[in-house]
Amino acid sequence: MIDIRIGDCLDEMKLLNDKSIDCIITSPPYWSQRDYDSEKQWGNEKTIEEYIHKILLWGVECKRVLKDEGTMFLNIGDKYTKKGLSMIPERIAIKLTENGWILRNTIIWYKPNHMPTSVKDRLCNTYEYIYFFIKSSGKYFNYDYYSNIDNIRIKSKDENTNKTELSEFPNTLSIEEYPKWKNKIEEHNKKKEEKYSGKFKNQKINMGQSPGARSSNGISYSLQRKHKIDKDLSLEINKFIISYARNNKISGKEIDDILGYKDTASHWLRTDKGRSLPKIDDWLSLKEILQIDDEKYDNIMLETHYVLQDIKNNPNGKNPGDMWTINTEKCKESHYAVFPVEIPRRILTAFCNPKGIVLDTFAGSGTTGLAAKELNINCIMIDCNPEFKDIMIKRLK
Repeated sequence: MIDIRIGDCLDEMKLLNDKSIDCIITSPPYWSQRDYDSEKQWGNEKTIEEYIHKILLWGVECKRVLKDEGTMFLNIGDKYTKKGLSMIPERIAIKLTENGWILRNTIIWYKPNHMPTSVKDRLCNTYEYIYFFIKSSGKYFNYDYYSNIDNIRIKSKDENTNKTELSEFPNTLSIEEYPKWKNKIEEHNKKKEEKYSGKFKNQKINMGQSPGARSSNGISYSLQRKHKIDKDLSLEINKFIISYARNNKISGKEIDDILGYKDTASHWLRTDKGRSLPKIDDWLSLKEILQIDDEKYDNIMLETHYVLQDIKNNPNGKNPGDMWTINTEKCKESHYAVFPVEIPRRILTAFCNPKGIVLDTFAGSGTTGLAAKELNINCIMIDCNPEFKDIMIKRLK
């Protein structure tokens, strides 16, 4: 389904239901850049402040129509005033984060075929920003927004990329198996330490997340729960705990006092997104406090195994990162600022529910719709210029 709507984006967005959109991808007209010959066009405001104010009003409507699990991608460009960059993208991003948005990434769209310039006293502009936002809950937890980075990972051409020196060590070891492997692990680490002469030798601090730093001390196994607990099972266990807490008329604070914690047990007695489950060591203590004699969840909560803390390449390839090299595209029809179809294609592939709806509030020539049609995703496109509707229909056939 491709739905094209002509009118001011704020007016048209007001007709959309609350939390009805899965993904927003758009690029509003840049300030003082072009004249689209429409009384309702954006970008021809007298001042930058007026332009930013309108974008913030737009952001309020976006937050209303976007689902809590939704994502928003905003491509915005800057403008030179009095020889200097106006920092319009940065100013908008800061204001949006002050108004209920979380900025997950600043994606750099690098254009290999960027527009040449005759300017001689500064460098040529070769990139634009694409801001990746999610909704802020306003609380201590974040919404679980849709993402599937595996869909856009960069495949390695080397078949041996995922082979490591630790192939001989199992990914997991049972409690019974671990003691039999302990000597072999220690021998491996000792040889590793003797051979290693890099900058992280004998370092215990300032190692960061560098793979080289983490591997310099050899390998290790960590004790973890054997069973993976998904959201539904987690909620079920929380409700189980709550029922016993109510029967015993005991609060989270009282449990904290007994266990010597602060603001911990209250999260075990919740059913919203702020809930959590007791750690392995706390489960038996909690059962004793709440007088739980039911062993229904004991295996899930208590069964453990050792997991290899290895640094492995993702079998699906590497994360594409936040710098996207994508050529600009030309449009045969009369539209000057054409969005490359690869940008919405990549975003929709990784960050939009395949059964969801994507919204482009400044649709222009309809490139977001092209990507949505290709991926069989529902799309709503809004633009204030009636002439652009014919361009969209022609491009979408």
